[in-house]
Amino acid sequence: MRKIIDFNTAILATLCILGILALFHIAILIGILFFEYVTLDFLWGGKIKTEAQLLNFEIVSLLTSVIFFFLLLIRTKLLNIPKLLGISSIAMWVLFVFFSLNTIGNALAATTIEKMFAIVSGVLALLFLRIAVEKKQ
Repeated sequence: MRKIIDFNTAILATLCILGILALFHIAILIGILFFEYVTLDFLWGGKIKTEAQLLNFEIVSLLTSVIFFFLLLIRTKLLNIPKLLGISSIAMWVLFVFFSLNTIGNALAATTIEKMFAIVSGVLALLFLRIAVEKKQ
């Protein structure tokens, strides 16, 4: 895995994808809050039934994306918090498992847009695996 993709490249790609996903969640929140535009049929596998549920899920998703982003910054020591370095290393394995399971869930979703996100979550799973196998720096 280490020979396929460089650690720094994996970090940069992961940060970019997470940034884009955060922007996606922000766009959905802006649509809900300011334009009363709700796409219940296309998001979250079509399982969300109310605008309030969608709003809650999107807020949680945005916050988790931000937490993942900061964990990556800690793992690379771009955000120097030595006490959290060990936690960030373990978190990379947890995120690998999380995105692997998310890939399966997205692939089995009812909507096409969720199925397309299986590709994104699959790529993220592989990137987190690459980051996780890196020896501590």
